[in-house]
Amino acid sequence: MKTSSLVVIAQNFLQNSVIEQIKPFGNGHINDTYLVSLKNEKEEYILQKINTTIFLDAEGLAKNHLLIQNHLKKEKKGAIELAEIIPDTIGNYIFRTKENEAWRMTSRIKEAYSIDLVEHNWQATEAGRAYGWFINALEGIDTSKLSEAIPNFHKLSFRIDQLNQAIDENRAKRKEDVSDLLDFYKKREKQLVEIEEHVENKEIPIRITHNDTKINNVLFRNTKAAAVIDLDTVGPGIIFYDFGDALRTIANKANEDEKDISLVKINLDAYSNFSKGFLPQVKKVLSAKEKELIHLAPILMTYIMGIRFLADYLNGDIYYKIKYPEHNLVRTKVQMQLISEFEANKNELITIIHQYIHD
Repeated sequence: MKTSSLVVIAQNFLQNSVIEQIKPFGNGHINDTYLVSLKNEKEEYILQKINTTIFLDAEGLAKNHLLIQNHLKKEKKGAIELAEIIPDTIGNYIFRTKENEAWRMTSRIKEAYSIDLVEHNWQATEAGRAYGWFINALEGIDTSKLSEAIPNFHKLSFRIDQLNQAIDENRAKRKEDVSDLLDFYKKREKQLVEIEEHVENKEIPIRITHNDTKINNVLFRNTKAAAVIDLDTVGPGIIFYDFGDALRTIANKANEDEKDISLVKINLDAYSNFSKGFLPQVKKVLSAKEKELIHLAPILMTYIMGIRFLADYLNGDIYYKIKYPEHNLVRTKVQMQLISEFEANKNELITIIHQYIHD
């Protein structure tokens, strides 16, 4: 997009400032993101065009952000920062162009950096502390007031229905080739569906969750977590989503598309150190059922990703980008092996969790 057009859009949020530079920023794959620098001012801002193909309700995203922002200010819970969403000149938090593009602006977290892989134990601990703080700090918000950015994003029964439909339709004629994988996932379905049953009977409460707890959605300053970013997926969920998905990614020694399955192992140090940061932040708000079953959270989230990859493979690779025909098959095998690793190390992993919940 032309810089002149970006300046016009940015000026709708910063009418009393002189814009010195706007340049592409970050490596996100969904929204278009730019860094805005001002003349004679130290503050910098992040300007984003929201991908409304994925996020259908841009105004809902802004409403969620503002609700969280105001809650944290009111409760004075500022141990970890969030980028502040900025209104435009008429008080709207989403600026719509004539082409109906949705734009927003937030403050930039100062002197902070992100990482894509955990290389030191303190990084896992600090990421856990940040995401645990996020859960704890938002206790008390009425979850019904938040929009669900992507409906059913982590809902297991919804993903199982998608897999069953893919099996029935067998669009790519691949079902017969993956019978062993289907058997693996089907054997574990009942135990994990029971988690949803505990949600329905309120033994596992609905909370405000981040829902995308990758390591690169935490910003660090020196050797401490400074901020939690990328709030687009924030909404009603269960704590298993955030704890489980973080460990699914942080505690896997292999890449998500590693062809050599023998390399898929649990990084016990990363598992323990993330738990060390996360669980003490949330243990006071955990229900008895959450404490009993939270060791299943990494399996739940790994299972969900595994059947999503498998369903896409059966459908002919229509959702995830692939680099070769078996790419989604490789991805689902990695998730399957990781589940096996979590199961094989069950007792040790439960011991780690209990250490930080019951100390």
